[in-house]
Amino acid sequence: MPSAAPSVPGAWPVAGHALSMMRNPLDFVTSLAAHGDVVRIRLGPLPVHAITHPELVRRVLVDDARHFERGRLFEKAALFFGGGVGTVSGAAHVQQRRTLQPAFQRGKLADYTPLVREAVEETVARWRPGQVLPVTDVMNDLSFAMLTNTLFTVGFTREAAAAVQRSVPVLLRGAMVRTILPEWWTRLPTPGNRRFTRAIDDMGAAVDGAIAAYREEGKDHGDLLSMLLTLRDENGARLTDRQVHDQVINFAIAGIETTGATLAWLFHELGRDPETEARVHEELDTVLGGRPPRHEDLPALEFTGRVVMEVLRLYAVWMFTRRTLAPIRLGDVVIPAGGEVLYSPYALHHDPRWFPDPDAFDPDRWLPARAAALPKGAFIPFGAGAHQCMGNTYAFTEALVAAAVVCGRWRLCPIPGTRVRRTATIDVHPDHLPMTAEPREAAVR
Repeated sequence: MPSAAPSVPGAWPVAGHALSMMRNPLDFVTSLAAHGDVVRIRLGPLPVHAITHPELVRRVLVDDARHFERGRLFEKAALFFGGGVGTVSGAAHVQQRRTLQPAFQRGKLADYTPLVREAVEETVARWRPGQVLPVTDVMNDLSFAMLTNTLFTVGFTREAAAAVQRSVPVLLRGAMVRTILPEWWTRLPTPGNRRFTRAIDDMGAAVDGAIAAYREEGKDHGDLLSMLLTLRDENGARLTDRQVHDQVINFAIAGIETTGATLAWLFHELGRDPETEARVHEELDTVLGGRPPRHEDLPALEFTGRVVMEVLRLYAVWMFTRRTLAPIRLGDVVIPAGGEVLYSPYALHHDPRWFPDPDAFDPDRWLPARAAALPKGAFIPFGAGAHQCMGNTYAFTEALVAAAVVCGRWRLCPIPGTRVRRTATIDVHPDHLPMTAEPREAAVR
């Protein structure tokens, strides 16, 4: 017989669990599994079922995905990010994904690799021995450079690029806050709400300027934005500037700070784990012999790839949502139609049932035999099913190429006494990460 999901203790009057989630989101989501595979929380008056078991998460994302739409987080995001592939559900998502998929096919990724490498090489060429780098900022800048080298190759002026980079963290923070807090709060003239509105306007103006530049030039640059401007819908009509705008915003939001955070954490972990760093250096010297990485080299960088995988596990997105389209049974709980569902890649990746010693940085947990023992749904850094991030292979390639170029030439060394904390917006990034750049004396030249 169906039963009611257990309620998670600690709800506040009126606010429910929203305050606990806002104050310490990572501890909150990792605590939920102790109360059951399906548990009930409240965001203000809104009841939400949190799914904590990988088998049930996989059902929501893959097996029974037709019974769900993307839910509150994405519905809120669409209000300010627009109706792009990263926010819409249903037939609109299927159509947009099918249209955009050619930009991420295997042949395209091979074309992108030298452009990604070029962006990384331009970044490290500015470093000087002994220089203290704000690594979080540097990697966010690098992720934007990789994005513009590959998907949006012309059109962003220096001012527009700065506006995009300045806006993304504000928008990610605002998206999380707007998901958790009630709608009336977002209409208050608070400093945070004003910053959020300014960021929307600044980023929108930057993207519109890039679209206008492409329109005026009239050339096909072989990138995603050129493709968007030449696409036709099922009726043969070109996409409007607003539709192109929404797609660019979606890709920029998904592709800048998340990749930047992954790279920042990667160098943080290597900096405090000399043995792992030495294994990366040895592999790079053996496979590449001091030359830049080519696309065909990437499969041979097996250990470095496992390092990237472990970073993706440790620092995954902490919250996603779905909404039921019909009553559905998950475990012993029936969730009614219209019910909000929350799942957390971060919490799944830190569950000791699937990942022993989950806070330890252990790239060898991704050796084939060990990885094969994981239950399906336990590792979902890019989601799963029809809404899996379509740029997942592109993002992994970016991280692997960046790691290969940087570690081939430099060591990023931690500064003694610096405490680095995890900060959760939608992604999880370091609050600050100063590191000292030192040349690799042993690198093959």
